[in-house]
Amino acid sequence: MSKNKKKNKKKMSPQTLENIKTGFGTIISNDAVIKSARNMKGPLDLIPIGLGLVAVVLSVLPTLVSRLNVQGSSAVFAAPVGLYDQGVANFVDTLVYDPANDSSREISLTIENGTYKLSTEDREKLLYGEQWYTVSRFSMDSMVPVFEVFFNYEGSNVTDNEFLTRLNEYKNPFSGEARGDDSVKSPLASYLYFGMNTIAFRKIVPGKTTLGLNGRYDKLNGVNFTALAKQLREEKKLDPTNAKYVEEVTKFFTDVMNRSYEPDKMVQTWQYTGIFAGVNFGLVILFGAIIFIMTRGKKNPYRIFTFWETQKMAYWASFTPALLSMAIGFFMTQYAFIFFMFTFGMRMMWMSMRSLRPVAQ
Repeated sequence: MSKNKKKNKKKMSPQTLENIKTGFGTIISNDAVIKSARNMKGPLDLIPIGLGLVAVVLSVLPTLVSRLNVQGSSAVFAAPVGLYDQGVANFVDTLVYDPANDSSREISLTIENGTYKLSTEDREKLLYGEQWYTVSRFSMDSMVPVFEVFFNYEGSNVTDNEFLTRLNEYKNPFSGEARGDDSVKSPLASYLYFGMNTIAFRKIVPGKTTLGLNGRYDKLNGVNFTALAKQLREEKKLDPTNAKYVEEVTKFFTDVMNRSYEPDKMVQTWQYTGIFAGVNFGLVILFGAIIFIMTRGKKNPYRIFTFWETQKMAYWASFTPALLSMAIGFFMTQYAFIFFMFTFGMRMMWMSMRSLRPVAQ
């Protein structure tokens, strides 16, 4: 005959229940923060340390997400576009159509092995003997450049940085000489730049701030500008005067811009987020140190607090401000980085004024 053995269940100790209650109480209660920092010791010290680290992560989460969602193309194709869409459409079309002779042709322009590929012969055909490609429009009784495409190559003996610096100072990028009046210090037309290691896009809108984007070829291998031009003109029977043609080219270049910007975006995002994470982490430690210093008075009843205990108070207190700053930060991403400083500073100030007054409670 078998016997059913009842397993004795261990009841949770009153101290453990109290610790759990007090720990959850730190979400809204400053008194619970002080009590937790004082009473929870040993292995339980890992809890406030973990909360402090989680708080730092939460506080920078809106900044991280917003930076990851940045699209490089927004710097160029956000309205107004400064004729950039029409400019790249005209340029792409000339790869398969020769407007001077009104005839078809095929100039191969691709991106392979971390750089652009355009033969010397094709470059000369595309530029018609000029140093760069230009789209001009009739304005005020004269033809005015509105879009330009530049190609740097090894034989030019000009680095990408030097080339772009000269372009942005309105100088001849190959010789460094002024392109016009010495008083003009910035480009007069939007441009696309194919460098040896860099691809750059710059939008010029008269009377507006110019916007630009420098990218890399790292994630552009396989991009074929000629294939796009052939598809639009030969298969879809479109030309740059057609709105659908401009739309398709804009979509293509939007992808190119976003992919070219991706490597730099990731580096900048982690650097930017890391800086604010470091600032917020330092802020938590600083407020813990401030509480310690504030309680050092000879007649202050809180002189019994150790430096480590005041640090734990700051860690316990940081979680709720971080949660609030994260929630607000997703709605106001532009100012997300300051919300934690404000909410955490307010809580620590309130705790020092109400719960840590140098009088008997």
